Amino acid sequence: MGPAHEYQGMDSVGGRDRNGERRLSRYGRHFIRIREIKEFEERLVRLLVDQPGALHPRHQALFRYAVNLAQMNLFRTPEGTDVALGEDVDNLRRWFIESIVPLIPQDKPAHIETLRDIAPVLSLRVETTRSTLLEHHANQFGPEHLDEELRQKRLVLVLGGGGGAGLVHLGTFALLKELNATPELIVGSSMGSIMGLVRAIDRSYDPVAMALALPKKLDYNTIFRPFSGFSRFGFPGAFHLNIMRLAREMFQQLIGQSMPRFDELPIRLEIVACGVRRGFHFDDRDYEAQAIDATQGLSPLAMRKKLKLFFGAVRQLSRNPRLLTQVVFGREPGTQSFPVIEAVGFSCAVPGLLHYDIFHDDPDTIRPLEELFERHKLLRLCDGGVVNNVPSKVAWESVQDGSIGHRNAHIMAFDSFAPISTGRNIVWIPIQQIARPAVVANMPYANFHKTFRNPPSPLQIVVNSYSKLKAIIQAARDEMADDVPYIKETLKPLAPYGTWEIG
Repeated sequence: MGPAHEYQGMDSVGGRDRNGERRLSRYGRHFIRIREIKEFEERLVRLLVDQPGALHPRHQALFRYAVNLAQMNLFRTPEGTDVALGEDVDNLRRWFIESIVPLIPQDKPAHIETLRDIAPVLSLRVETTRSTLLEHHANQFGPEHLDEELRQKRLVLVLGGGGGAGLVHLGTFALLKELNATPELIVGSSMGSIMGLVRAIDRSYDPVAMALALPKKLDYNTIFRPFSGFSRFGFPGAFHLNIMRLAREMFQQLIGQSMPRFDELPIRLEIVACGVRRGFHFDDRDYEAQAIDATQGLSPLAMRKKLKLFFGAVRQLSRNPRLLTQVVFGREPGTQSFPVIEAVGFSCAVPGLLHYDIFHDDPDTIRPLEELFERHKLLRLCDGGVVNNVPSKVAWESVQDGSIGHRNAHIMAFDSFAPISTGRNIVWIPIQQIARPAVVANMPYANFHKTFRNPPSPLQIVVNSYSKLKAIIQAARDEMADDVPYIKETLKPLAPYGTWEIG
């Protein structure tokens, strides 16, 4: 599994204000407090897998329980309210960082004997902290509630975009299904939003049923239609993304419903889109005219026009980061009952290439969008990958905000659009490099970050052959084969507290 990230500095946990001064995000201060423990946890899991006899099973349980306890901040009580536990845990947290974290260094062998020797001291400190929590909050929760939180990691998936390259996510779903690991939260961007919806519609995922539900006569002419010139909420592009046809046919077969809403999904889903703010230099009539002109035919000249419009739009957007903002459907106020497929459409709308918009006046769709546009002072919406292609920070903050009721989560992020120059995907490196800084800045928030080295081409969106889809799934699983032992160890529940207490 290995380290999930490199240190990115303060800006990775917050940002800068209008004067250029660093500021923390809502949970940024807590992230700074626990970051060293979080990184230690990754190294601890690697130690337990790579050297299975290094620590006694009781010691293993103790260190893993202590890691979870030391990272506590807010806790959801049985009545559904959040209580702050940070002050009660601070002493253990500081001591753990000072005395335990250095014993498993990043690039040197672990101090096994010292870990064994210090285990009784750690056990005493864990017991003291746990007793303090239960005493101070006796009227709010009991030991069984606290241990339910600390003994079991909840799985969270972060799915990056990349067009057809994002089909690798189907391989991760199949693998996790075999491990009996069901996500409680999925955060997707661009193609990752489509894949996230595929997984979120049913807790008991069936890879075969999903593959058979794909439309049998799907082609590019069905999904991509010439841009008509109408642009209301979406950023113009050479083609209009006709995702409704695909959604209605596929989800009607899978769940008997063609348009699920966020609050109807059995697995929580959040979808990232890019909001282009007012003030962005955007002559919609001129841009729409260019988009229409770029759609005329598929000749080499027409294709060059399409790519020119696409690369130009991405470069223009990337040069104006202050006028871009992240919009998270399913979490933004007013979007909890928003039609999921509409959010997916906006998240997948590659600026200059793919346009998505609303062509009806359903108030349950239009009203939340208008409120969202006014709240963020938006001009248009487009591909989530422009602002955050692998949104691990969104997932981490959502967990901290109590979206799944538990804060002890294992966030697994999957990136299929990294600038790795392999064969057919080398042409996409310039765009991948533009997206890369945001991906790297998000890495610290994931407990596990997987960069796929051999994904399908981003253009391979249409896969009508089950055998081809099966090959893509198997290739992704093969790339993850070495990660399986670490995933299993991380998600393995701990034995009840007291059964492994160190005397």
